[in-house]
Amino acid sequence: MQLNDAQSPNALRLRLAAATLGLLGVTTARPAAADDEPRKWTFDNGLLFYKESGGRVQVIEPVVNAAVDLGNDRTLSAGLVLDSLTGATPNGAAPAATPQTFSSPSGRGKTYTTAPGATPLDNTFHDTRFAADLGYRFALTPTGKLGFGLHGSKEYDFTSVGANTQYALDLNQKNSTLNAGLSFEYDQVDPVGHAPIPLTMMVNAIKTGGASKSKNVKDGLIGITQIIDPQSLLQFNYSLSLSNGYETDPYKILSVVDSNAQPQYYVYEKRPDSRTRHAFYAEYKRFVFNRDVADLSYRYFIDSWGVRAHTVDLSYRWNFSNNKYLEPTGRFYTQTAADFYHVALFTGEDSSVHDASADPRLGAFNAVTGGLKYGQVLGNGNELSLRVEYYKQFSKVTDVPVQAATALSQFNLAPDLSAINLSVGYRFNW
Repeated sequence: MQLNDAQSPNALRLRLAAATLGLLGVTTARPAAADDEPRKWTFDNGLLFYKESGGRVQVIEPVVNAAVDLGNDRTLSAGLVLDSLTGATPNGAAPAATPQTFSSPSGRGKTYTTAPGATPLDNTFHDTRFAADLGYRFALTPTGKLGFGLHGSKEYDFTSVGANTQYALDLNQKNSTLNAGLSFEYDQVDPVGHAPIPLTMMVNAIKTGGASKSKNVKDGLIGITQIIDPQSLLQFNYSLSLSNGYETDPYKILSVVDSNAQPQYYVYEKRPDSRTRHAFYAEYKRFVFNRDVADLSYRYFIDSWGVRAHTVDLSYRWNFSNNKYLEPTGRFYTQTAADFYHVALFTGEDSSVHDASADPRLGAFNAVTGGLKYGQVLGNGNELSLRVEYYKQFSKVTDVPVQAATALSQFNLAPDLSAINLSVGYRFNW
């Protein structure tokens, strides 16, 4: 194919860069004064509201991200996040024909009761998370950029710290970019009431198995971004994650039932003490109608716990004026259950299994998400965006104990879940 001036490598890169930035919600518009002076700080502020149906988890999350161009291809960035989580969350027990009463994690005489036939939800759940990160990126060579980052987060019973590094190398007149990254994270959990001994009976209070537990996570990523033609580009990534240590959720339990599905007692869950994750990602972006951006991506996930997942994501950014756009999005997700996932255990089975969890996040389900984003570049070059998304999860019933399957079939063992996500964002230069 012969290239004219408009299709030269430089023009191609600029065109695709504009398309990519537009898809990511980044505007190339700048305040008039910015043409006469160096760019200073750019702030991305956001507020997220997430709410699940049935009085379940609700999240309010303000976010502030800032970056400054220090010149000579050097960028300094920082971010702050504050999460407030409230609501009810499944504790892992199965529904029963009679009311079920559970102790709260504190074990200080606080209890909650679940109605007959209902999914047991811990309505004492609440938490606040504070997270921060700091990054620095610079040109190591004329075609290579190196970055370093630090991050940390703190919850009432959880602390996480980590570091990362990334390297990007431009090739083929900057039409190809190779990316590589490494990160390390150290997590420590200090459960309320101490960590329970896995697969032991839950009584009136959490049985102490130790004060704090920890794990470490090592991640690696390699990828390539390739400009195909003046209107499109492809991206491929592979990521590997290795975690070792305390993987169990100290607040999740399982029901141990008889043939009539009547709970005899409850035991604390137990997960393997290591996990290996592989993820393969492909994305195709295309500049269409000399104005809009279409984006299609696919991700395949597999881990050592037996979880297999597929994600298909589609979005279309419609720039219906010079400073306004609409971006509808759609996503489909499906996963299989972990090898040690059980709806419940049959009497005595808790002494023979090595690992077991009834956490619905480790179960099999399909999910769809639909959303719409509106963005507008204001007269001063700042940008305002609004997004609404609706999430619907369709759970699957798997891994029911055979001896109690008939009795358990009278209950909704895998209820569907819906959630709404609202967010507002504001970007400005200072």
